[in-house]
Amino acid sequence: MSKSIKVGICQINPKLGNFDYNYQKILENYNKAIDEGANLVVFPEMVTTGYPPQDLLFSKSFIKKNLDILNKFSKKVSSPCIVGFIDEKNGNLFNAAAVCENGKVVKVYHKILLPNYDVFDENRYFENGSKIGDFKINVNGENFDCIIQICEDLWEDNYDRKLSEEIVSMSPDLVINISASPYHKNRKNVRKDLIMKKFKNAKCSFVYCNLVGGQDELIFDGNSMAFSSDMNMIAEGKNFEEDLIIVDMASKPIDNKDLDINNDIYNALTLGIKDYFSKTGHKKAVIGLSGGIDSALVACLAVDALGSDNVYLVSMPSRFSSEHSKTDAKNLAYNLNAHFDTVDIDSLFEKYLEILNPKFEGLESNVAEENIQSRIRGNILMALSNKFGCLVLSTGNKTELALGYCTLYGDMSGGLSAIGDLSKTEVYNLAKWKNKTSNNIIPESSITKPPSAELAPNQVDPFDYDLISPIVDKIVLGEDASKDISHNANLQDIALRINRNEHKRRQAAPVLRVSKKAFGMGRRIPIVNHFDE
Repeated sequence: MSKSIKVGICQINPKLGNFDYNYQKILENYNKAIDEGANLVVFPEMVTTGYPPQDLLFSKSFIKKNLDILNKFSKKVSSPCIVGFIDEKNGNLFNAAAVCENGKVVKVYHKILLPNYDVFDENRYFENGSKIGDFKINVNGENFDCIIQICEDLWEDNYDRKLSEEIVSMSPDLVINISASPYHKNRKNVRKDLIMKKFKNAKCSFVYCNLVGGQDELIFDGNSMAFSSDMNMIAEGKNFEEDLIIVDMASKPIDNKDLDINNDIYNALTLGIKDYFSKTGHKKAVIGLSGGIDSALVACLAVDALGSDNVYLVSMPSRFSSEHSKTDAKNLAYNLNAHFDTVDIDSLFEKYLEILNPKFEGLESNVAEENIQSRIRGNILMALSNKFGCLVLSTGNKTELALGYCTLYGDMSGGLSAIGDLSKTEVYNLAKWKNKTSNNIIPESSITKPPSAELAPNQVDPFDYDLISPIVDKIVLGEDASKDISHNANLQDIALRINRNEHKRRQAAPVLRVSKKAFGMGRRIPIVNHFDE
């Protein structure tokens, strides 16, 4: 039976490097948690700074300001509180947690297991801690033996040191893990299963406090959790929203909510867009609306993230644009109640051809002429961005980015890639889900018609996306796709093609990450690369 202690789990959204904002956010949530009866208040990993600070950690003033606000906050603390921060000792940095109580810091724990894979690079900045983070608190005359973990300390399977076994042997009353764990599909269930596996025999309560919010490419989903001593979930935080959860650790189990993967992905991308705009000081988005499925989904995400009045949708037809594409674009904008305009690019395209024809004389028309249209559109969107202070959202998906089926300085133009971590198949799935939940807001023909860039007569995309998208996903994840491609001669060079297009992805907008392996900070492939898998 879990001992009765009320824990306030503060699932908050800090702003990286905005120390005054973070201090006020921490203080307000602490006071609210205490007012609501919490005996112990818990904040996420590195909440003083925001996560991940990356090379800002090489700034001495950055470290000092983080320490200053911890010191300032600790003076306001009465009942115990755990705060993630960056500690500095003898010139070394530590990813740390402070226990504050009665106006001072009474305990500091240094993270032991430092992740150094995918988007994580903590060995670049931090030293490992060595001692388990045990401390004691007294609640209403009853003593509690507590232990702090920080994020990766829980994910011990690929490390020699098994912290969970050491912690179980210490027979604590309560284990608290503070995290800045980025979202990817099904992440909540993975965390939950791991906690229950590692501490099923511990007979102690468990609190998991996770960060929420968008930071560049990363999206933190919250989904904080609390477990009783028999490893039943007794509380959980909201998905993709700030939340303050007050939970009595002696509470009864709650019903487990089924995970709707499309709902999760959609909410993740919406939060990623919303925070990228707000934290970079932007309010308005401009999107090239082709009438196709990709730009339709991005338009829906932008409207839900920013509000319809802050979204500008621009149709830019050429001689190859079908009537249904123009109509679908206009109808979607109407359904979304967003600003809509049409800029016909055909006269510009004709002028380009007129100027270039003498240079191209005797050569067959090919991708050079096709891409002129895409680049005209990119230039128009960037002009609107500059003139009206909008940020361009690019609309390419992960399958296209992988295979290079996108135009540099054309449809790749933009400040943020909203769906660059969704395969084409996932784009279709999410669009269909959106229509089910929002009264068919996307025109049905945008979903059912053959996908096309419409840069040449009767052009359609040269891929069977149902076949190729899963293969691309496997290759990007580093999994063996040889069986999938061995029977199809047209797919033999697919891995080589993905590698050859790294130069494009290096020049692409930041991609919001929702999978285990997105293009961006977690995938580092050389541009000059002669290796063939």
